[in-house]
Amino acid sequence: MNRILTVNKYFFIILFYFSLVNESEAQTSRVDSLVVAIGESKEDSLKVKQYLDLGLELLGTEITDAIDYFEKAIQLSTEIKYNKGLADGYNSKGRAYAQLGSFQEAILAFQEALKVYRELQNKTGEANILSNLGSIYYMLGNNTKALELHFESLKISEQLDNKLRIGTSLNNIGTVYSKNSNTKNEALTNFKRSLEVFEEINLESGMAIAAMNIGEVYFLESNYDSATNYHEVALALCDGTIDATFPLTQLGEINSILGDFNKAYAFHERAIEISQKSDAKFELTQSLIGLAKTQKLQQNYPGAIGSLEKAEVLAIEIDAKNELVEIYQNMAESYALAGNYKAAYENEVNVKSVKEIIAKTSTEKMIQQLQFEFQLDKKEAEIEILQKDKDLKNAAVFNQRIIIMASLVALILFVIISIYLYRNNLGKQKANRLLHFQKEEIRAQREIAESAYDKLISTQALLIQSEKMASLGELTAGIAHEIQNPLNFVNNFSELSAELVEEMNEELEKGEIDEAKAIGKDLKANLYKINSHGKRADSIVKGMLEHSRTNSGEKSLTDINTLADEFLRLSYHGIRAKDKSFNSDFKLELDPLIPKVNIIGKDIGRVILNLVNNAFYACAERRKSSDKDEADDYHPMVIVSTKQSLNGVELSVKDNGNGIPDSIKEKIFQPFFTTKPTGKGTGLGLSLSYDIVKAHGGDFRVQSSVGKGTEMTIFLPIEE
Repeated sequence: MNRILTVNKYFFIILFYFSLVNESEAQTSRVDSLVVAIGESKEDSLKVKQYLDLGLELLGTEITDAIDYFEKAIQLSTEIKYNKGLADGYNSKGRAYAQLGSFQEAILAFQEALKVYRELQNKTGEANILSNLGSIYYMLGNNTKALELHFESLKISEQLDNKLRIGTSLNNIGTVYSKNSNTKNEALTNFKRSLEVFEEINLESGMAIAAMNIGEVYFLESNYDSATNYHEVALALCDGTIDATFPLTQLGEINSILGDFNKAYAFHERAIEISQKSDAKFELTQSLIGLAKTQKLQQNYPGAIGSLEKAEVLAIEIDAKNELVEIYQNMAESYALAGNYKAAYENEVNVKSVKEIIAKTSTEKMIQQLQFEFQLDKKEAEIEILQKDKDLKNAAVFNQRIIIMASLVALILFVIISIYLYRNNLGKQKANRLLHFQKEEIRAQREIAESAYDKLISTQALLIQSEKMASLGELTAGIAHEIQNPLNFVNNFSELSAELVEEMNEELEKGEIDEAKAIGKDLKANLYKINSHGKRADSIVKGMLEHSRTNSGEKSLTDINTLADEFLRLSYHGIRAKDKSFNSDFKLELDPLIPKVNIIGKDIGRVILNLVNNAFYACAERRKSSDKDEADDYHPMVIVSTKQSLNGVELSVKDNGNGIPDSIKEKIFQPFFTTKPTGKGTGLGLSLSYDIVKAHGGDFRVQSSVGKGTEMTIFLPIEE
């Protein structure tokens, strides 16, 4: 029995792995004795068993040699018609190919084993192979096929009342369900049933794995008490073994989240020590990532970066791409929190690069799987045709004997066989046409998939540029409208002042000094107003220049209240500039006592602008969708407020629009997801805003009720 660590950290139990934990010298001695025994063995069936035992001994060290011995066992079993050895040989061969990652060859070997076990009516072997095939299909990404095979294995195991196989199937079914966030409850149910079954037979390895899986589900649901309990159960069962690294790492992360860093570091150090002692590079990679997360929570950013750099070297060595994504994400966050934004950006680029490789690899695997299924169908068709040919040859021999006995009967049979051959030939032609069609269809689907991937990359770039240009357009329209008001005042008072100068000159020529002085006072008042509005325009321009200086990406102490005021007005005037029919009330509820925050002003300004634009849009959409009576009673309102909270500042944008349905709340921050009509939105606004706030070490919260409105709140920490 062994376990395989999946991308989501869940453990499979696969019964085609036996214990391979041997001391090197003991294993060498065992191999030598088996080689001698094979040379001396006279009974063929015993030699088959010895070939299989020798292959199993070499499976953990010399897998190529192990496969050679399994092939010899299969060949000898075929020659002596020893079906039990044949089935075990194909089973062992499938194990070896699965361990190599050659899943297609593994499937072919397991299918041969399954066929022989069924001929022998060996239900235990059949259930075992079905479970193994289910695990292979899961690793290929075909969860539907995996569940079908695991449930079939479970059904047979329950008929046999085989507790070992029942517990294994339940655990593996839970692992497949855990792949989907919508079926976590089903995963938890099956893991707990698996734990109960293993407890009945007191199988510690199975109990440990089931407990780890339950603890992982609770951890992902932030139920840290339950997660701790189950991981401690698992640790008690497997402490000191390589399996212990997972609950140790998870317990370290839980204690760091709860603030007990001394206890957290103790768990991480034990996980790393076991991984290094066992030379388990994958487990060591995950242990280092867990340690880095704890160091980051404790604000030990240099330590976190150091741990992640060690993990990066290991992940590259063992080609663990999903772990690389997690490493680069944590590196980006650590560098950003440490103030090294250049390094943070470089790691964000690394995250995107590795994700693109994973996506491309996933597409290639899908194409390979389609090709494999086609080849499998083709092979099965060829086997069926060969079987028919064999039947025909046997029939021909039988007919020849009948001809000797009775010519008349032979003639009748000849006619029957001729008809049968004709129909069989038509069947072959039909099968060949079907195979050719399937091949062409797979080739076309592959070309479509490659083209779709290229178009997706291009479209993503265009959409991101579109979002940036849309934000720039809205900002420009708002600035133009905001600066137009003081400029209109300057122009009007300038013209009026020119007329007053002419009137004053006329009064002076008449000798009306008092009247001229009165006009002079009016002129002075006009000049004061011109100066005042000129300063207003100047402040707007300086404000925009101040925002533009943040292009360097450097943080500066910024007044959030001023930023909120400016971008609320810019948003409103920008929308009004594009749609004269738009109208909405807005209100500022700003806390004058909040401190300045160390942020990138332009980036946070873009976030505020996006949130306010969405709020105004929601109000406008509610007015449009309302009937006349509702529209008359409805008064659009957007409220922007700020307040100081624990260790930071909160800014919220509240509207009384249509609200966000619960069914899409989890999707609103996903890139390219939008509820706006085609051409009205790119689906990147909230996604980019979310990334900007997270890059500042902040948080994003959403509260919404359908028909009542939405409130979006951003939290920005105050750096000491």
